[in-house]
Amino acid sequence: MRAGLKLSLFAVSAVLSMGLALTGCAGTAPSVPAPSLQQRIEAAHSRADHQALAAYFNGEAAVARAKAGEHRDMIKAYQKQVAAGHGNANMATHCNSLITSYENIAVDYERIAESHRQQAEQAKP
Repeated sequence: MRAGLKLSLFAVSAVLSMGLALTGCAGTAPSVPAPSLQQRIEAAHSRADHQALAAYFNGEAAVARAKAGEHRDMIKAYQKQVAAGHGNANMATHCNSLITSYENIAVDYERIAESHRQQAEQAKP
């Protein structure tokens, strides 16, 4: 093969590999509100608008609580590994930290939802 063709094939494979690697990371990143969410917040005036936003934020709170629950389950798994003589005892500490963070996030989302429920009560239909 010519050197230029080899370099081009290498570049293409490197770009594809990076794309695959970054795609895998996308699933682990915190969710970012869709641009339409910001638009919905800015445009919220009616009772239905605020009720819909309250429902959205209640859903986000439920997701955060579910993540906290997953980490509670992970603690049990890590404790079993440590008891069996392998594993890292610090992992439970990390999970506890994440549990606290997710629970705090859930509380914040619930407060936002409550604010939208109050705004819905005061808004025109």
